[in-house]
Amino acid sequence: MSTSSSPVTRAARPRRATPGGKGLRSGRRLRRFAVALTLALAAIAVAGLPLYVFPSQGDPTDADLVYVIGPPQQQRLDLAASLRDTDTPPPLLVSVSDSRGGHGERHFNASALDVCRQEAVTCKSPIPFTTAGEARLLTEYTATHEAGKTVVITFTPHVARTRYIFAKCYAGAVTVVGVDTDMTLFDWAYQYAYQSAAFVKAWFTPCP
Repeated sequence: MSTSSSPVTRAARPRRATPGGKGLRSGRRLRRFAVALTLALAAIAVAGLPLYVFPSQGDPTDADLVYVIGPPQQQRLDLAASLRDTDTPPPLLVSVSDSRGGHGERHFNASALDVCRQEAVTCKSPIPFTTAGEARLLTEYTATHEAGKTVVITFTPHVARTRYIFAKCYAGAVTVVGVDTDMTLFDWAYQYAYQSAAFVKAWFTPCP
């Protein structure tokens, strides 16, 4: 007598994790994140080129007034001197820190700058000591000194924001030019972040 064997059902077995599978997935996620971050940073860098690296600049000639905004570093003062090297040099206005500034700012107050003792040069501290405050200082200065065209000197990453704030807070004609300074990659990254945040602040902050 033959006995029939009953079919053997296979018990469901949990799938074994492939050795190193979790590590591979984590590695792929990390690589995707790194690629996405690199692309985002590259897009930000490209978008910032016309604002911070190669901003449009006006014609600095035929100025009725040359205005160096702070800090009045030597490169800015040198450019101002070259613009004033004419038969009839325009007056110079320099934005300086007050004597209560920190150790670094004291290098840029009126008593520390030789240019402030020259003829046809006015050195004053804006209130507040910001770009908007410097636009206000120009308004106060031109209320008693005639100036049809003012050339404002800053440094290159600050040109676009300076132009925006002066257009918003000063009623006269302004041409903004920037001097190039030696900056590291870290310096440029900082300026991208700082100038972008300051742009947003300028949009929402009224003129002083």
